[in-house]
Amino acid sequence: MSDGIILRPPYYKGKGYLTNPIVVNGIPKEADSRRDKKVIGTVAWEKFWEEQLHYIHNGYQTGGLWIPGRYYYYMNYSVIGTVGGNINPDNDDLHLELAYLIDYCKSNGKNLMIPKARRKGISEATHKMVIDYGWRFMYTYKAGVASGKKDFVDDFLTKLRYGWMNLPPELYTNPLLNNDDEIIAGYSQKNEQGAFVDMGTMNTIYSKTVHTDASGFKGNYYNDIIVEEIGETEKFLEFWSGTKDALGDGNGNQVGSAFCYGTGGNMDKGSKDFKKAWLKNEKENFCEANNFIRFLIPAQRFYMYGGATGMKKTLPADSVLYKTHKPYQLVGVEDVEASLKDILKNREKLIKNANKKDYYEYLQNNPINEQEIFAKTVVNNFDSEKLRDQNEKIMMQTHPKYTKYRLEWVKDDKGMIKMPLSVNRIALKPTDDQNVCVWMLDGGEPKPNFTNRFCAGIDSYNIDESKTSKSLGGMLVLDRQTKIPVAAICCRPKRKEIFYEMCIMLSVHYGMLGNVLGDVASDTIMKHFEQHGCYNYLADRPKKFESEASEQSHEKWVRLTDYSRPRMVGVMQAHVLDHCEDIWFPELLEQIGNYDEVARGSDNDLADAYGIALMQDISCDFKPRDEEENIINNRFDLPKFVDDGKGGLILKGGSNNGGLLSPEADGQLFKDVFGL
Repeated sequence: MSDGIILRPPYYKGKGYLTNPIVVNGIPKEADSRRDKKVIGTVAWEKFWEEQLHYIHNGYQTGGLWIPGRYYYYMNYSVIGTVGGNINPDNDDLHLELAYLIDYCKSNGKNLMIPKARRKGISEATHKMVIDYGWRFMYTYKAGVASGKKDFVDDFLTKLRYGWMNLPPELYTNPLLNNDDEIIAGYSQKNEQGAFVDMGTMNTIYSKTVHTDASGFKGNYYNDIIVEEIGETEKFLEFWSGTKDALGDGNGNQVGSAFCYGTGGNMDKGSKDFKKAWLKNEKENFCEANNFIRFLIPAQRFYMYGGATGMKKTLPADSVLYKTHKPYQLVGVEDVEASLKDILKNREKLIKNANKKDYYEYLQNNPINEQEIFAKTVVNNFDSEKLRDQNEKIMMQTHPKYTKYRLEWVKDDKGMIKMPLSVNRIALKPTDDQNVCVWMLDGGEPKPNFTNRFCAGIDSYNIDESKTSKSLGGMLVLDRQTKIPVAAICCRPKRKEIFYEMCIMLSVHYGMLGNVLGDVASDTIMKHFEQHGCYNYLADRPKKFESEASEQSHEKWVRLTDYSRPRMVGVMQAHVLDHCEDIWFPELLEQIGNYDEVARGSDNDLADAYGIALMQDISCDFKPRDEEENIINNRFDLPKFVDDGKGGLILKGGSNNGGLLSPEADGQLFKDVFGL
């Protein structure tokens, strides 16, 4: 492979193809110092290990294919611990392709971004072919390993250290320092003055948990950086902003490489940053702007391939590849079509078994395209299929169906807020503060002529920042006539009072008198409404969601209890079932999909606000009313009666009841007269 061309699969092999002679044949006894220390220093021993180091550094040709040195090291000296014991890597096209891509990135100052299905061995391959390879065989090498959660960093380093245990002594490198934050290659040796001096390459591997520090790897130069489970790295974009310069030479040239990958079905809030980095559109192409090569690994890769051993699936006997190629040519070659058929067949079985949980877990583990890899398929009682389908619709949209605004009070010439209160909305620019953002559905603007048309739910907070929660405040406005969510706030400005005022302005903007319901546990925002003369916007306590034995006595808002919360969730589930296709805020869909992970005290504030808004819709006894159709001048017009032909009168358009109005007609008359 040249520096300008990446050789892509399938890789059909020639006779004699062998990438792992050490695994197949073992180390010859004349060079095996673990077996017999006396061989050290012999000609045969020196010749063998010089040859091995040559292959590790330079690669070699076999079966008509060039094998990169990193891949040779991985195939011959990698031991992977599994529940069934230690195994060596299989010959397969996916990891050979990865080796080619790594070499290409290293030669051309590129990075690699990999959304992938589970159990594709990418972590095992990169710790051996990237980090361990550089730390062991290069000089002045520095690497960084990062993730959004410490567990993923620890797991990567555990795999790295486990691989050392099975190396032959000739390839062993002593760690001078070996802890959770740094691993340094070297040793201490006494000098002539009797003092201990650190010796060796001093190659270093640093680790970082992005959740606690998203500033990135600053202040040093790095040859390689690994980001494990990028989908769990909530602040990836912030982390990358502080990291990319550490891969450069100081003159604007990238010389190091980053390898970032994430697993489908293992994505939490960080999947937003991962999707933003991966997807490209007319306005943004993160990968191109940041020298990333995009490398998608769906479930049908590393699934069925020639010469598979152990737990891996070998090619089926009826594989179409056997019609065009001989078995020795198919070592490691994947039959992607047969793999996809098998995956879809397994899905069909699970659907027929009506086991929703098993089906979605399988879907999480085996996504077949980028939409499924980035889909949030948490198993809960919401209709996951509808949520996923709507997410895919949104992802396919060229432009979002909502606009971002900031709200401002209408003021007079002296800069004083006008009374009665009214609000202007100004489209938010990309350069504006995004933490004062209101999302408003296009076509879902306020309807001034209506009363009781809109209601809202608020899930607020009482402190500016929390060390224990990543949650943002949430407010959701629901159109009670169409049942469509039309506006939302999901942000945490620098001061809580800014969030409170945004909620007040949105309440005024949609004219939601008595229809703004919130969690009474966040009582500070209620005082803010009261202090700003907007207490009348707050909804009364929704007694329909209280048990008969309830002893609650507060006047406004809802207390989410073991009784009311499950009922709120039930209303949310019904709304998703009936109106999911009307939800166009991606963050809301994501939070609904993630809702069952933490039932209370969760980070899904917008989903909670959505549920509270639905509670208010049910609790409000007044239907939306168009004032233009019920103008005051017509409210007291006398009803018109006509002769019923029997000496009595009936309401025009009504039915006879012996000259009297029926109770039903009487009730309708009352509603017609008073516009109810």
